[in-house]
Amino acid sequence: ELGDGNFLIHFNGVPAGEFVVRLRGEDNSSTPRSTPTSFQRQASTQIKTSSISVTTQANDTNIEPGSTISIPFTVATTVNGVVNDSATETFTMRANNDRRYPNASPSTVTVAAGSGGKANGTVTLTVPASAESGTDVTLTIEVENAAATDINYAVLRFSVAAKVTDVNRPGCQVVSTSANCPFSSSLCASSQWEFIANLTDGINGTGIERITIRKGNGTLNTSTAVGAGGESVTMVSYTASCCSQTVELAAVDN
Repeated sequence: ELGDGNFLIHFNGVPAGEFVVRLRGEDNSSTPRSTPTSFQRQASTQIKTSSISVTTQANDTNIEPGSTISIPFTVATTVNGVVNDSATETFTMRANNDRRYPNASPSTVTVAAGSGGKANGTVTLTVPASAESGTDVTLTIEVENAAATDINYAVLRFSVAAKVTDVNRPGCQVVSTSANCPFSSSLCASSQWEFIANLTDGINGTGIERITIRKGNGTLNTSTAVGAGGESVTMVSYTASCCSQTVELAAVDN
C-alpha cells in the first residue's frame, strides 16, 4: 500500500501473446459486516506482449551545447519468451527527439540467424551550440518488424549543460571606508558613511552577474571597468546613514 488508496502491484511474469489485466478483491473499509463486499475490475484495453526488445544505455546523460553523443542500442527477438536464433529478420528503425535536434540512425537493423537473436546499432544526437544550458532532450529509439505487426521502443533523457570553466568565486578588494559618524547615537541620522570596493571574478572568470545587499539599508551604486590584467571589475559604492553602520554584500558570478 502506497497510501491515498494507491497500491503497487508486482507481476512475476508477463504472459506471451495477447492478454487483459483483471483485478479482484474485497472491500472491507466500511462498517463491520459478516461478509466483505467483493469487487472485480477488468482493463478495457487488450495488451499484447512484444517479441522485440530494445535496450540502450548512454555512457553520459549530460550533453554540452554544440556537441554530438553516440548512443549504442541492442535489438533482441523472442518467440513465446524464448530467444529466436533460427531466423534472419530485418526491422525498421526510427529515432527522434522532442527538441528536433539533428539525430542520425540506420533505417533498418537485421537480426541474423545464429547471432543469438540480437543485433546492435548506434544513434547519434547533436545538440546545437545555441541550445540553452539547463534544458533537457528526450530521445526515443523505435523498432518495428517488417510486417508492421509488432513494435517496441526505448526512451532516454539527456540534460543539456554547458561546460563549467569558472570555478572561482568573486573576490572583493576594499578601496576605502569613510566613517565620519558621531559618537552619540542620537545624532546618527544627520550623518552618512561610505564604503567603496572593487569586485572581480578574475581574468579567467565569467564576470559578475549581480551584486545585492544582504544586510544594510543604504544605497548601492555599481559601475564596470577593465582591470590591468584585462579582467572585468565591478566598482561598488555604498552610502548609508550612520544609524546603519553594517553592510553585507553578495556577489554572484555568471
